[in-house]
Amino acid sequence: MGERSGQIADYVQYVVEQLVENSENVNVSEQVDGDELFVDIEVDRPDRGRVIGKNGRLIRSLRVVVRAAAGRDGSTALVELVEDDDEPADDAPASDTAGDGAPGDSEAAPTEA
Repeated sequence: MGERSGQIADYVQYVVEQLVENSENVNVSEQVDGDELFVDIEVDRPDRGRVIGKNGRLIRSLRVVVRAAAGRDGSTALVELVEDDDEPADDAPASDTAGDGAPGDSEAAPTEA
């Protein structure tokens, strides 16, 4: 998988650079563990939505193509968009969502007056 993993990472780098506004800050790293290829994508916070796409379609499509390329050698591949949670989100709204992601739900049940 050695040579093909480098080609796959180069392909991912090229595609992501075409999607984002700040292509200089695109970093694609690869790690091979046996027959598994792990590709991590790092982009600036404002460009993450461009890589994800509407309803996750872009990142999902990229994953399908990478899995198919890796599968030619009988390998598997995993593509991850790395999020740096250390950065404060400037545009993140205050959230009162529960762990299930449903807006407006809270941990405690409302009481009636």
